[in-house]
Amino acid sequence: MTTHTSLRALVTALAVTPAFALPSFAQDGTGTPTDSTIDSTYGAFIGTVTLGESLRGIQTDTATSETEISQEELDARQASTLAELLGTIPGVTLSNAASPQGSSINIRGLGADAGTYGSNTKVSVVIDGVSKGQEELYRQGSLLTMEPELFKSVRVVRGPGESFRFSSGAIGGTVEAATKDAADFLDDGDTFALRQKLSYESNGGGALSSTILAWAPDDKLDVLAFYGYRKNGDYTDGTGTKQADTGFELPSAMVKLKYHATDELSFTASISKSQNRLKDVSYDYIGSLFPVRVDADIEDTTALLALGYNPFSTDLVNLTAKLTYSDELISNVSDTTSSDIYNADNRTKGLAFTVENTALFATGAVDHSVLTGIEIGKRTRSSISDTGTNAGSTPGGTDEYVAFYATDEMTFGALTLTPQLRYEHQTLTSRDNEAPYRGVPGPADGTSFKKDALVGAFSARYAITDRFAVFGTLAYNENLPILDDLRSDLIATSEKASTVEVGVSYDASDVFGAGDRLRAKLTGFKTHVWDNTTYTMASGSYGDVIDLKGLEFEASYAAAYYVDFNASMTRGEWDNGEDFNNAPADTAQLTLGKRVFDNQLNLSTEILHGWSNSRTTGTDGATAPSDGYTTVGLSAAYIPNNGWAEGVEFRASVDNLFDEDYRPYLSSRTAPGRNVTLSLTKTF
Repeated sequence: MTTHTSLRALVTALAVTPAFALPSFAQDGTGTPTDSTIDSTYGAFIGTVTLGESLRGIQTDTATSETEISQEELDARQASTLAELLGTIPGVTLSNAASPQGSSINIRGLGADAGTYGSNTKVSVVIDGVSKGQEELYRQGSLLTMEPELFKSVRVVRGPGESFRFSSGAIGGTVEAATKDAADFLDDGDTFALRQKLSYESNGGGALSSTILAWAPDDKLDVLAFYGYRKNGDYTDGTGTKQADTGFELPSAMVKLKYHATDELSFTASISKSQNRLKDVSYDYIGSLFPVRVDADIEDTTALLALGYNPFSTDLVNLTAKLTYSDELISNVSDTTSSDIYNADNRTKGLAFTVENTALFATGAVDHSVLTGIEIGKRTRSSISDTGTNAGSTPGGTDEYVAFYATDEMTFGALTLTPQLRYEHQTLTSRDNEAPYRGVPGPADGTSFKKDALVGAFSARYAITDRFAVFGTLAYNENLPILDDLRSDLIATSEKASTVEVGVSYDASDVFGAGDRLRAKLTGFKTHVWDNTTYTMASGSYGDVIDLKGLEFEASYAAAYYVDFNASMTRGEWDNGEDFNNAPADTAQLTLGKRVFDNQLNLSTEILHGWSNSRTTGTDGATAPSDGYTTVGLSAAYIPNNGWAEGVEFRASVDNLFDEDYRPYLSSRTAPGRNVTLSLTKTF
């Protein structure tokens, strides 16, 4: 299907939606809508509509700089990758986000090393409480290969404000994603539901089939089974040029079971698996660093067993115990043996046991919500090549750790104070790295390196009025050494960082008219990093100190229409004044939308502007100076609430409507050109 044909289909879909909405009209008893009802309904386009929320609610009740993408927004965006979703959040920048391979996460200038490494521990990614990540595997990490249809919410915390539950070193931030549950598809009294989704994308000829079965035979047990298959070809940019190595084939599956033994005791078990099958692609999936072609199979398996105990007799116990497992495998096969990395099977396995409890109590006028936890875990990393040992640049071994963490949210009146602490001890042990690499032997099997860290934060929020609040956070992080550094002197150094955040929020109803709601949040931050072991300066050496600062703004307004707006700016430099190339370009995003026909039809447009960026010493690739750009997108969703089409979702969207040719800063490729997505979903 050509783009022009797809556009005609979209226009047709928008044109016929009022006809589908007719079953919701009041009728005069003869099956014909009354004139007064028709006038009232079509009047929705000029203001008669049930008031609702904007597409993205702003989190104004917390001192943390965070954004949550709800199920409604996940459905509306029709993203083909998890990266596409994250890139809509202020302060978050994605490299090569249009494909799951080669894409990476940057929050506030920290995280992926643009153009080189795909992930590091300065940004934590957690799926259903399971930590994910392959560290510095030349963009081969599989963080973003999971099917977006698996998720019902994605929460991004910018900065270290609430990272201590999962990591001591998430200086940049934390991404938490929650997968769907059977209850999300079952109405009261239902025991079975089947949801089938079919989708088509014009740019790259992408197609998706997603099938969900939800079953609840009684009020104790519910089961969800998911299978999805997505296939996208190489996309074309705004000039019509095909971008190599951007296509992918992504089958995925998940089974989740929840059992409520009693009203106080519950059990959860889940397992999910995603695959990304790639044929004849550049080793780094980009081609800028490694021109060698490989066949790569990426597999990601995540499993969870959890027990929840919340007795009615006391508020001091709300206990969760969980056993989590993660297995991320990247198998490479090439026609060359010029380097051992091109025929290596990179594998990271993680097994962890966590027990945490939330206790509610009061001491005088102060209400406490205390979260405490302990986690014991082990990560095993291997990169076995055709030599029979680990590839020289990607050493293998084990990372054994134990961590204790505690958070006390103390509320007295308008003031909330939240201290957080985390203690973590790790032991890194070398395995299969004895062969020389660049003339230097690796550490012998069993060689261990131990390190610990005591980190924490203190945040405060004060509600000046019912509408205005001010907040701030002081945080200290240590990013402990990683297995990638086993062959380096860096294995003895942990990176440190201090972060200061301050901000103001506003949340009010009936601001400009009855029933409307306005929310806004402005956050400023400064992060000071020292003992850097990750990023290099223009000279190629590791600089010691990095200073970052920035502003993030989010606002939403909902009345007869809704408006979402966000913007962010980050500045970064080394201690000698040289630009820190990983600091992203400034961006702003505006969404205008309206729900009509009793909220059955949702129409919106989104404008994204990225400013040009020359604050870089880079001259080519991801960190080369970039030009400014503006893209426009359109979206329409029609979800009838009765009649013959009840239970059906019709969605259509156009991204990059005007075929803008641009390369976002920190991306190695130019972005996709115009893309039309059409989907049909039916719940039985």
